[in-house]
Amino acid sequence: MNILDNISSVYTIDARKSPSKEEEIKALRDFSTIDVPTEYIEIIQLASDIEFNISDQMYIRIWGASGCIEMNEAYEVQKYLPNSLAIGDDEGGGALIYLHGKDGFGIYYNRFADLDIEEAVKIAPSLTELLVSNVGVNTLLDI
Repeated sequence: MNILDNISSVYTIDARKSPSKEEEIKALRDFSTIDVPTEYIEIIQLASDIEFNISDQMYIRIWGASGCIEMNEAYEVQKYLPNSLAIGDDEGGGALIYLHGKDGFGIYYNRFADLDIEEAVKIAPSLTELLVSNVGVNTLLDI
């Protein structure tokens, strides 16, 4: 299943860049402190820096492999949130993060300015459930 071909109707893809190259994906896997979920790898093999418009209410962007490493290093995400990997943002100071948090593993939302496990809000168990099944989309829109 191609996740991007099966996204929910609440999302539109307004922009995307070239897919991540295999060497970039390898570098990401080597960099990450968690096993990078297959669903994320599958998405960035299709496109990178994908901008999703959510019902004309907000945008989320899923970074490619190189951008993912760059942003995690720039914000020292793993220093503040061990066992995590930020994979995107809301284009307004918030991060989408794979995290082993207080509600188990999944996609969490946390502000870059306050990366703290206590502030992280679980959005969905997976990126697929968020983008295809709308699990957590209302939580995301309410933040």
